[in-house]
Amino acid sequence: MAFLSDALGRVATSATMAITQKARILTAEGHDIIALSAGEPDFDTPQNVRDAAFRAINEGKTRYTNVDGIAELKQAVAQKFRRDNGLDVSAADCFVSSGGKQIIFNALLATLNPGDEVVVPVPFWVSYPEIVRFCGAEPVFAVADASTGFKLTPKRSNAPSAPPPSG
Repeated sequence: MAFLSDALGRVATSATMAITQKARILTAEGHDIIALSAGEPDFDTPQNVRDAAFRAINEGKTRYTNVDGIAELKQAVAQKFRRDNGLDVSAADCFVSSGGKQIIFNALLATLNPGDEVVVPVPFWVSYPEIVRFCGAEPVFAVADASTGFKLTPKRSNAPSAPPPSG
């Protein structure tokens, strides 16, 4: 009996984490490295954000929240979209998560079945094909670069002949 899910065998090692670890090693060896792999900022969390976090902790806001985010944050997101983007958005239209990849993972895991195909625009974040594979589906790559105005087109002639490197 296998201890781990078969899903783990469908995905490659994370290229993001491999590059991040290599950058850590080179930094520890004394090299001056600017790591762009994980998408983390190269500065500390701003003081006003840290202060707000401490205030929230001191106010007892340390429990699980609604799965789609706290009401005040969803309201602020809706206000931002109305103010900055001219969109007619209410808090009920908003969903707050730990990140875009998590939302994509959750949506694909909830909707894909083995054998399904998912169009992955190229260029893409390295995790996207692996999320599709983890869900038992197959990524199908379609170029959506500067040559297409970064838009998907119905033509499959733009698709690479071989899948880009996974990770």
